[in-house]
Amino acid sequence: MRTEFNWSLLDRNNLYSMLYSAGSSVVGQKLPLNSLHRILSKHIKSSLPVSIKKLQYDPTQDRGFPYMGGSYDSILDKRGKRRFIEVVLSYHPNDREVKITEYRWKRICSLFADTILHEVIHMRQYRSRNFKDIPGYKSTAEFRKQRVDQEYYGHRDEMGAHAFNIACELLDKFGYDPVAIRYHMDTIPKRIKKSTFARFLKTFDYDHDHIKVRQMKQKVLKQLEYAHIGKPFKTNTHLTY
Repeated sequence: MRTEFNWSLLDRNNLYSMLYSAGSSVVGQKLPLNSLHRILSKHIKSSLPVSIKKLQYDPTQDRGFPYMGGSYDSILDKRGKRRFIEVVLSYHPNDREVKITEYRWKRICSLFADTILHEVIHMRQYRSRNFKDIPGYKSTAEFRKQRVDQEYYGHRDEMGAHAFNIACELLDKFGYDPVAIRYHMDTIPKRIKKSTFARFLKTFDYDHDHIKVRQMKQKVLKQLEYAHIGKPFKTNTHLTY
């Protein structure tokens, strides 16, 4: 029997602050990965009903910078389990200890907030349709890896969650300026690699005429209002238990 938790109270600012408060134990200190992982895991689980995956290694990650991702399990949620959102922290395999600067800590806190809200969007999507799956997007790309990536990013649920993340990132960069944001999405150079929209666009070969790219741009612009208040929702429908 899970206890009540009101997900609608979460927004980007309070999630950021939630993790940022752990900075006194992390910033500027050279910590073994196990110690850092334990500090982050304990702090996050003390604030949110989520699980933390065991320490993971990923050679594609930057050295000295833990990557944060997440997943939502609709089956656990439907069964009434408490911890149906999992946070994943992964590190470069050559790292044995890391020293996180204040700048990187702020980036991690922003990534944490965006990760949690991304999974809360998925939670609301599934709850709103009584946990039913919906048909995915079928890619026609020539190579398997690109087909897999396109089918992930092109899925309607993922587009909805990523649109909010992209809107937040672009608001951070341009402020509430839909004209500048639309211009950026239409003209983003290929040298930009790190942003969520850049990864999405690369997946679809930087083809601005691709139906999924056009759909994403429209979704991002519609999400700007929500991103401005830091919440991907205006009501608490499907957000409490």
